[in-house]
Amino acid sequence: MDRKYQAIAEKIKKLVMDSEYRLGGKIPSIRDLALTYGVSITTITAALRLLESQGIIEAKDRVGYFASSRVLGDVGRSREREPVPKNLADNTFIRDLATLNQNHAVPLGSAIPADEYLPNRQIQKSLLRAARRTSETLSYWFPGTPAYLSAIARRMSNIGVNSTGSDIIATNGAQEAVMIALAALTNKGDTVAIASPSYPGILHALQMLELQVVEIPCFLHGPISLDTLEFATRNFEIKALCVSANCSNPTGYSLSDEDKQSLINICKKSDVAIIEDDVYGDIFHGKARPMPLKALDPDGNVIYCSSFSKTISPGLRAGWIHPGRYYQSIANQKYFFNLACPAITQIAVADFLDCGTYDLHLRKMRKVYQRNVNMLRNLVLRHFPEGTHCTVPDGGYVFWVTLPFAVDMEKIYEEALRHRIYFAPGSMFSVSKSAGRCLRVSGSNPVSTQVKDSIQYLADRIEESSHARSHDCQAH
Repeated sequence: MDRKYQAIAEKIKKLVMDSEYRLGGKIPSIRDLALTYGVSITTITAALRLLESQGIIEAKDRVGYFASSRVLGDVGRSREREPVPKNLADNTFIRDLATLNQNHAVPLGSAIPADEYLPNRQIQKSLLRAARRTSETLSYWFPGTPAYLSAIARRMSNIGVNSTGSDIIATNGAQEAVMIALAALTNKGDTVAIASPSYPGILHALQMLELQVVEIPCFLHGPISLDTLEFATRNFEIKALCVSANCSNPTGYSLSDEDKQSLINICKKSDVAIIEDDVYGDIFHGKARPMPLKALDPDGNVIYCSSFSKTISPGLRAGWIHPGRYYQSIANQKYFFNLACPAITQIAVADFLDCGTYDLHLRKMRKVYQRNVNMLRNLVLRHFPEGTHCTVPDGGYVFWVTLPFAVDMEKIYEEALRHRIYFAPGSMFSVSKSAGRCLRVSGSNPVSTQVKDSIQYLADRIEESSHARSHDCQAH
């Protein structure tokens, strides 16, 4: 073990002092740290005990180690870490992923679920039954067909949001739901806060609406920084916060119920509307479905957006929005945006939900996605450079990889595409270049031999990039 534990202790200490852990937040488990740093559990234990003796971390019986609140409280936030509004118009990293032809590429970064993971036969039967109801399927239904709105309201009530069909508006997926919510709340040039890293679709929507954005950082080992959010809401005129509180894309993290309530309180204090994207909430990895922000929102300030794109079918574009107190303005936006959603889709999804097999399907998929994510994380930690960090998702099928050094991930991305390997570089998920040494990996498809080989391919390119960087540094 010699002095290796001291070097690892210094790395963990730097993360603590750089506020990469939440105030008093839990340090990753000894097992996860051992995988991350490629050392034994004994070495990690020695490193943690050293940090505990220095007062950097605190141990809690049968719970684990936590970043010391006292130490973190003394660390001042530098000016460069404070958020500032940015204009997305000049951001060259926002890509329209829908234009990428992934049919012949290894989908290492795709967030589209594989066909074999979807209930294709059951939804096909529901579509056929819906097609027979000609008078209903060939008509406009705004804000949605009664059967669909009622089915959504029942599911919302099951996750803690007491709802009726009159509270819901049907949308063409969650992306449209977020788009019309933003359009209803903002005007050109207004400022919106988002978590960083964040889903590229949110960045694209903000760009199309010509809005400015304040990025609220997510900690390396945890979700959104509430301290930074509070700072931003006090210092900028923010119209809305776009956030995924459950199994967020791309980190997979969820806020605790306590942090969810704190987030709601912060936004309420500054009259900031919350647009909640909860498309992955049903694909949790724990024992119980995490509560949405909307369930903690008696004032109707949370606009809830979701869809069945990740669980039933992405092509059906079956989504919905629960606008709360913003119902009328959002209904107007939806009506003038495209009038209504296809009735046949809504009727088919309502029929499928009424069959009673959806929750069984979800239980199977949760196990599949969790297994895929665990396999991919182990592969990344095995083949990528020592010190690589992978998030441990609370749900969904994507996770966030952070390299221990800077590389030209954009160049690797282009090279990988030419070899028919598709992954998602970190620059897609941020307005700034702070995520340049990161990437998103997805377990939405089976972990085939091709997928495993693709992990090795990326590891080799990263190693080559590291060697080239070291050579350039020595040359100068």
